[in-house]
Amino acid sequence: PLITTPQARRRSWCRSSLKGTKRRKSLPPVYQDVTELSKSISLDLPEVDRLSMLLLSSFQFSAQKLKHTLKQTDSFSPEAFKANAHSVSEDLQQYMQKLKRDGMLKSCVEDPKGCGVQTCSLLLLRRFAAECQSWDELLLRHQESAEEVSRQLEECKRSRGQAQPCSYLQTSQAQVLASKPNYQKILDEQGEVLSCMELVLDELQQAVKLLQAFTEDSHQYLRCLSEQLAARTFRQLENSPVRKLIAAPPPRKMPPPEG
Repeated sequence: PLITTPQARRRSWCRSSLKGTKRRKSLPPVYQDVTELSKSISLDLPEVDRLSMLLLSSFQFSAQKLKHTLKQTDSFSPEAFKANAHSVSEDLQQYMQKLKRDGMLKSCVEDPKGCGVQTCSLLLLRRFAAECQSWDELLLRHQESAEEVSRQLEECKRSRGQAQPCSYLQTSQAQVLASKPNYQKILDEQGEVLSCMELVLDELQQAVKLLQAFTEDSHQYLRCLSEQLAARTFRQLENSPVRKLIAAPPPRKMPPPEG
């Protein structure tokens, strides 16, 4: 069998894309000099090395564009930017070496399990379509379940709580629910008693309010009566001789010194 290298396969794809009367159209790059990044890398290098060099060249290209943009600012320092770019470039080179040793870059340029790109894309699309169909079926089942529960709720409201145990319940659960009394019926039967209790509580509340008002009026009356009695008692003692006797005598006037 004829074994084709990745370089030959890529060249064959490029030639096949130019066949026919209609050529493939693509959007122009953001910068015209971006295409020079891949052209400056030799085709004789392995795909892993080409990818590593392309990533490094892309970083250097982005750094140059960023430097050109930052030159328009006042606080731009070319020396600091150059030092930072050099440090990041060295870190990126070390990281590329690590990815190359781990085999991550190799997995990016090789087809998984030896299948073509179109075959892998078709498999992924089929898996995605099957998963979407499964989600649609699950959503439909939930919608049907929600409609059934809504219908049972309406029937329960119309029958005023007298509903049969749901069919999806187990036998033990249905027996437990069936053994419980009809609480709605009990409340309906005790409606008159509850109304009478409400009236009694209202009357008790009114009586308590009247008692509080009577207590406040009594306190106010006793306070006024105490003030009147106190004023009347002390008014009679103003001219009493005992009060005059107890009162202190007026101070004597000292005679002026003889001069």
